Amino acid sequence: MDRIVDEIVLFGLGLPLLLLAPAAPAAVAAPLLALITTGALELLDRGEGGVQRQAPASAASPARTAHFTRAARLAIAAVYLIAALAAPALAAFVPLLAYAAVAQNLGPLRFLWPASLLGAAVSGSGALAAAALLLGALACLAARRTAKVQAERASLRQWRDAVQEDRLALAERTRDLAERQDLEVSCAVLAERARIAREIHDNVGHLLTRSVLQMEALAVTHEDDPALAEELAAVGATLHEALGTVRASVHDLHDEAFDPQTTLAKLIGEFPGIIGTLAFEAESLPRPVALAVVAIVREALANARTHGCATSIAVSLLEFPGFYQLAIEDNGRAANLVGEGGLGLASMEERTAALGGTFSFGPLPSPRTGSRVFATFPKTQEVRP
Repeated sequence: MDRIVDEIVLFGLGLPLLLLAPAAPAAVAAPLLALITTGALELLDRGEGGVQRQAPASAASPARTAHFTRAARLAIAAVYLIAALAAPALAAFVPLLAYAAVAQNLGPLRFLWPASLLGAAVSGSGALAAAALLLGALACLAARRTAKVQAERASLRQWRDAVQEDRLALAERTRDLAERQDLEVSCAVLAERARIAREIHDNVGHLLTRSVLQMEALAVTHEDDPALAEELAAVGATLHEALGTVRASVHDLHDEAFDPQTTLAKLIGEFPGIIGTLAFEAESLPRPVALAVVAIVREALANARTHGCATSIAVSLLEFPGFYQLAIEDNGRAANLVGEGGLGLASMEERTAALGGTFSFGPLPSPRTGSRVFATFPKTQEVRP
């Protein structure tokens, strides 16, 4: 766009120079010829740039096309400059051609354009030649300035793109770190809840159970004393209530300490030598299904590492309107397990069948290598005993 503006300005400055040219038919046609020549040079230059950007470096045909385009631009500019020797009126727009020669790097024409002003000088239009020479020198300086501005602008765009890419990469890395931190915090919270539940169950629960047994023994021992027996029965009922409350609290803590997504993510990370990914898209996963999914994933990971010698595994749990879908894919050797009917595969199939689901195991379709565990769990099916 900068070059177009400069060329428009140079064309406008060339119009007054026509007043210095001798009256001739060429003076009328000079502006039109200058416009046609400059427009052709710009179109060919843009076409050559597009071919160079789109073509591979080793492509022969685009290279020949670019070479032909450059030769055509040189020929068009040379024809105008030669014509200016014979028609002095065309010298008024030689600065416009000088600008194009420098801006488009048209080889020797960048330095030979002043020679085209000799025709105007010899024909008695010395003022026209001098003014065109001065304006042409200024046009060359403007072309260099514009080229430098465009180069700096292109460099700025590249720098801005690089900064944008770095910013996006940093944002993604920050997001990954935040997710990992959230996962670690969630694992720590769940582990602490599980520890508290275990401590309450092992200590307070056992003490309350022993107190209940002692109170029942005292009640049997003092059956002959109705008043004391009644008081002991009241204390026993209170202990029973306390024991029930503690058991309910322990179960609640234990249930809250089990998060399927966190458990699966932690489980995948526990197998050394296997790079695992988890896609968890289930909002309301029942506890029986969650326990079965964790057990199947654990067994599949063990099989993939021990028997399949896998190095990567992808686990996905998706929730659909009528069922849950579990898919586990690895890059190991599926042939080591297919057809063997091992206890691990039988256990996974039994767990799935107990929830009314379907289970399958087999190699991935060619050309992919590895095995695939696929299981579905219906939402409306009752768990069979």
